[in-house]
Amino acid sequence: MSPEPCLCGADDCKRCFPFNRQSCEITDNDRADALDLIVEEILDYGSFPKHGKAEVDLYEFVADNLDNSYAFELVVAALSTNKQALEIRIERLHDMVEAMLKKDIADTDMLEELAQEMADDRGQI
Repeated sequence: MSPEPCLCGADDCKRCFPFNRQSCEITDNDRADALDLIVEEILDYGSFPKHGKAEVDLYEFVADNLDNSYAFELVVAALSTNKQALEIRIERLHDMVEAMLKKDIADTDMLEELAQEMADDRGQI
């Protein structure tokens, strides 16, 4: 919810006319934070954004980018009695998919849009 306008009447008032404000410059930190946020949401909820129409779906991403041997490896590990080996395989697969997502999303419009929002929010403080 946005704050009430101050009713000063000035066209350049950021409180009365929030859409007139200039966009802040996007920094590398904004892009890195946006990338981390997007990848974290994909891995936690299976898609980005988690509500609404997904721009990235984890199931489709994994189906398109991993071969089936990873699924068989996890099934075999789950059926074995060595649960520590399963945890290691899951962690390795998680890290690999996270790196693949970061590489795939690094130059997308959705990353730039989120980084711009983060830069603008940072500029309001």
